[in-house]
Amino acid sequence: MNPVREHMARDLAEDAPDGLAPLVERIRARCGPALRAVVLYGSTRRNANIRDGLVDLMAIVSDYRSVHGAGLAALFNRLLPPNVYYLEAGPQEARVRCKYIIVSEATFEARTAGGLDGYFWARFSQPCRLVWAADAQAADRVAEARANAAAHFARQSLALGNGSLTPARFWVRAVSATYGCELRPEPPGAADALIGRDPEFWTGLSRTLLPSLAGVSSDEDGKIRIELPRGRRISGKTRWALRRGWSKLLNVLRLLKAAGTFANGVDYLSWKIERHSGIKVEVTDRMRRHPRLASWKLLFRMWRSGALG
Repeated sequence: MNPVREHMARDLAEDAPDGLAPLVERIRARCGPALRAVVLYGSTRRNANIRDGLVDLMAIVSDYRSVHGAGLAALFNRLLPPNVYYLEAGPQEARVRCKYIIVSEATFEARTAGGLDGYFWARFSQPCRLVWAADAQAADRVAEARANAAAHFARQSLALGNGSLTPARFWVRAVSATYGCELRPEPPGAADALIGRDPEFWTGLSRTLLPSLAGVSSDEDGKIRIELPRGRRISGKTRWALRRGWSKLLNVLRLLKAAGTFANGVDYLSWKIERHSGIKVEVTDRMRRHPRLASWKLLFRMWRSGALG
């Protein structure tokens, strides 16, 4: 096992918050024997009381057909992963709620290893917890995919500028660049706060990964020095420019797709659109009865308003 993969495996093995078992059991019932692993990611990983928010979980499955059948859900998940679902579990006095994504092992491994869209490789480079695995091989594959994600994320981020900087500042700059690919800009300091919450994770990742990258050397004061040739800098910056437009479009399409997979999906979609773009959408009963049709109408309204620009 390479050092980056070992680092990711240790991170996955860290304790998760208490209270996830009811959600995991419901996901296991939903996915059946196709379920390979369940991963906790996002900000609720740090919550002492997960009932205070909406937990983010990823269900990794062996294949889509076993979970979705032969209908549109499987097709949509292959074309634009992941599908997003809402789930509640547990007794009323200890109710827990989650937003969970379903993705196949093959898709997860391919999307974390590279590509223009950073949805997977940017998210899963960050701290996560493995809350359930079918076997040791499934756990190893998650760690390997996350190691590949971090390597790709770092290589892409080298093009953000030559010079000397601390490893922490390197990751802050990288995360800030991915925030620029979102529909809703994050507030100033958000990337600093994200990196600052898990200093040991990012220090360990920097130590095991950054010295192995072409164009990176270590300074005596603990900083790293990035020296990319002009051609690599230009091509890298071009990819970031393309990524911003492409990722925003894909994120809109994912939101619209969620209208058909969430309970009260159009209401969820309208809330997300307002949160991400500032556009307020009044949801009608007709839209609730026909969520997929409504989602495409909302896409047109966002495009006409310039929110996709």
